[in-house]
Amino acid sequence: MFSRNFRARMIAVAAIWISIVLFASGLGLSIVIRRVVEAHFDHDLLDHARELADLVELDAAQRLFIARNLSDPRFSPARSGMYWQVILQNGETVRSPSLQDDLSLSLSVTPDQTREGSLPPSTALANVEGPTGPMRMVRNISEPSRLGQPVEIRIGADERLISDEMEHLNLTLMATLGLLALAMVGTAYAQVAYGLRPLQRMSRAIVDVRSGKTTRLPEDLPEEIMPLVTELNGMITANLSMVDRARVLAGSFAHALKTPLAILDEEAARLKASGQESHAQILSEQCSRMALLIDYQTARAKASTIANAGAFAVVADVLRSIINTYSRFSPGHDRRFEVEGAADVVVACDTNDLTELIGNLLDNAAKWAHDLVVVSIEDLDSSVLITVEDDGPGIPAEHRMRVFDVGTRLDDAKPGTGLGLAIARDLTSLYDGRLWIEDSRIGGAALKLALRKKGDPGSS
Repeated sequence: MFSRNFRARMIAVAAIWISIVLFASGLGLSIVIRRVVEAHFDHDLLDHARELADLVELDAAQRLFIARNLSDPRFSPARSGMYWQVILQNGETVRSPSLQDDLSLSLSVTPDQTREGSLPPSTALANVEGPTGPMRMVRNISEPSRLGQPVEIRIGADERLISDEMEHLNLTLMATLGLLALAMVGTAYAQVAYGLRPLQRMSRAIVDVRSGKTTRLPEDLPEEIMPLVTELNGMITANLSMVDRARVLAGSFAHALKTPLAILDEEAARLKASGQESHAQILSEQCSRMALLIDYQTARAKASTIANAGAFAVVADVLRSIINTYSRFSPGHDRRFEVEGAADVVVACDTNDLTELIGNLLDNAAKWAHDLVVVSIEDLDSSVLITVEDDGPGIPAEHRMRVFDVGTRLDDAKPGTGLGLAIARDLTSLYDGRLWIEDSRIGGAALKLALRKKGDPGSS
């Protein structure tokens, strides 16, 4: 799929690149956000430490107590993840309610656990093992004047609180980046689709050239593809000119040969009049054969021109003309002709060539028919199937390919030169059609001709 679809390849590359960039960006943002969240936690802990320092008091017996609870209620529930501990110089200690359920729990720190941070010099940061897991702790030492001695305040928060916060932030970040990825891929698709529109227009123009609607590609396309358009227009013009010259040369050649043939034919008539009938017959037959061969090659040259130009013909008109002509100028042939199906269809074939095609098929059928020739037309969407049947003896299967060879005649007693079906075959191939033989419904042979419909670029 991707090797043959330019749009799919571009979209796939854009989607992969966007995914990689956004994934890397998401990882980087997650790391930065975690650092911001950790710094926020550290500053919150420092604020709580300062608040706690203002609440430390000594009673009349010089025992340490806290004037009231901290403003953050998370220090109250047991093992909540937020803890504090106040230690006087004399070793007296007061702990947060979240540590009161187990007197063995305490907030301890060793020098190797401290880390650098952006807090004041009197404050130290540490990553320690807390009561319920890894914990971030702020250790602040101050000497309030009302106490008259230094006091150490330790406040910690579980790392899981940061992880829980990051989980919600990461989900939001992932959803945002996912929507952004979809939007960017959609934008890339729209950009590729819009960018390829000139190529689609060019493709349709080529179809129009082939179907005969026009002979040139449009010249108002983007400048990036105009060199290609110019070259293609040049090729089309050169091809048409070359075919026209070939047609003129073929016509001139045929005309130049027909005059000597006419002279030879007159000479054959004089020989016959002088009593040399055998020589006259040989000469006359060869002249007729040469004339037919000239017509055969001229028809091929003409068909090649018309096929490239995208000519068309109405099947009904051609059939009506052939049958009327055959009935009028073929005395002694009392054949009945019947037409079935959608005869008003239009095929991509020159009218003269279609006349010769169907005329040869009808002539062959009438020559072998006992009484009836049936022509049926089927519209097959992209093509038209024309079937010419007769009620004659039919054509044996072993001879159905050979009858299309130039000069082949299955019965010398029948009139003809053996060129009709050969011409029909070559004309059919020049129009990308098909011609074959099957058994007839009425007992004889059925010659089937398939041609493209007008305006359809595909083959039949």
